[in-house]
Amino acid sequence: MHQSTLERLVRYLRENVPMARHFDIQAGPVDDRGLVLEAPLASNFNDKQTAFAGTLASLCTLSGWAMTSLVCEDAGYQTDIAVVRSDVRYARPCTEQIISARCRWPAPEDAAAFIAELGERSRAVLSLDAEVHSQSEVAVVYSGDYSAKIL
Repeated sequence: MHQSTLERLVRYLRENVPMARHFDIQAGPVDDRGLVLEAPLASNFNDKQTAFAGTLASLCTLSGWAMTSLVCEDAGYQTDIAVVRSDVRYARPCTEQIISARCRWPAPEDAAAFIAELGERSRAVLSLDAEVHSQSEVAVVYSGDYSAKIL
């Protein structure tokens, strides 16, 4: 179920966010570790032939947006979501042919507190983390806060 939801969310992004279409963002797998958004290096490299920092930041940011969407939809809420804080650390160049940003599921207690506040106040903020790996090492570390408002 989560896989089809992520694919629908990526279609929405590609239709409504030109940058997502330009970077060729695709849905990766959803599993017990989290969800993955992907983009090909072939259309997202910089002058050093490594992944463009803007693509890396965007994949991480959008993976958090998608995760927040999944958490809200699992709870039965239709929401408007926006990133309200983000921090990106670039640890090493990314040379993977398919760039993959993995956003981890929030801890169960964090998700429960987020959903409870959303239900009580119609608005809540969820903090999430994402990473990009290259050559089996962490290349990018991301953290972001996502505001959700019930529609």
